Amino acid sequence: MIIENQKEYYSRKLPGKDIHSLCKVPFSGFEISPEGNIVLCCMSPRSPLAHIDNINDLEEFYNGTIMEKYRQEMEDNKYPHMIPCSICYKKELGKQQTLKKTLEIYDMGDFSNFDNDWKSRKENKKRPLRFLEYTLSNICNATCATCGSFFSHKWQSLDKKFGRHVFPIVKLNNDSISKIEKVLYGLETLVIKGGEPFADIRNIRILKKLYEVNPYCRVFIISNMYTITPEAMEILKMANPGTLEVSASIDGVGKVYDWIRSNNFEHLIKTIEAYYKETGLKININVTVSLYNFFHLEEILYYFKNKEYVQCININKVTTEPLYTNCQLLPKKMFDTQINKYKEVFPKALKKMTIISRQFLEEKHRSEFDETQGKKLFFKEMKKMNDHRGFDLCDHIPELKEWRDTP
Repeated sequence: MIIENQKEYYSRKLPGKDIHSLCKVPFSGFEISPEGNIVLCCMSPRSPLAHIDNINDLEEFYNGTIMEKYRQEMEDNKYPHMIPCSICYKKELGKQQTLKKTLEIYDMGDFSNFDNDWKSRKENKKRPLRFLEYTLSNICNATCATCGSFFSHKWQSLDKKFGRHVFPIVKLNNDSISKIEKVLYGLETLVIKGGEPFADIRNIRILKKLYEVNPYCRVFIISNMYTITPEAMEILKMANPGTLEVSASIDGVGKVYDWIRSNNFEHLIKTIEAYYKETGLKININVTVSLYNFFHLEEILYYFKNKEYVQCININKVTTEPLYTNCQLLPKKMFDTQINKYKEVFPKALKKMTIISRQFLEEKHRSEFDETQGKKLFFKEMKKMNDHRGFDLCDHIPELKEWRDTP
């Protein structure tokens, strides 16, 4: 049966599964990691479908038997048993936000060709790749406190200093990039991640190629926005109106930002203002919540909520890794008091916030953590970073100091 309306298709419920609707991702594209692994999406990094070095043509792979197997299983309501989809399935059972829901919130994908593609699929005809998410490398210009050398090569010396596992620099080779460039013509959505995308100049060259062959493709770039070269700025100015969204990862203001993100807040703001002046494009602010900034969110909201260059502010779900940065390690009373405070603060700033922000307020304190050991580990690791940064984060977040000094 050919489904005439893609919105109806994506919102329909599968038989016997009221909580589930079909995921867009396997019917439109996939993700490529810097190691070269092809996975269904960012929620299934440990379930590679293939390696790009073993694929001659990405479009042929997209139309091939491996991808079709997962599409058919999704269509046949075998979703609960699909290993790459297990994380989202568990989240849906717990009524938590999934990647599928995030794609809907951000409207990340123009599926105007879905009906024709669906018909072509049923007729075993070749279809263009419509959605591609990739990370070229773990090259980065920051050592964020919640990160490590797996995502940022600048963390290598710190991981070694702190006695942690040191991950090597990983990046896709030129042959892999050529394969990506071959499928740019048919894309409706391209998501570029890092590392830091603007720290790897090859991302800019791919964007230049994209704008030459497919100027109306929607592009989403997840960046720290700390440094944008003149060359990158010129390419970004080529974007057609409504086709480019850049999300800046900013977890604090002032010295709290400096501590968490390892860069200078004033320099960051100058870069963002220059980007807005040059391109006329607003940015999204993405805030990753951890124990480091759990008591600092109000300051972030009120700094950015009236800035002309801000489109929206996204308060993401609480960080769970590394475990010692999880806000659930706080005493229940302290945790609940702060959440209740945000329930009053957030609605006043919702004009520039999305649904994902409100879901943060649904966080419940869980008791499975050993608060005593967790607290001890948190402040042990924070001291290492204090020594490296050259100042104490507790001097700028009094609630953390209060917790540290409470027996």
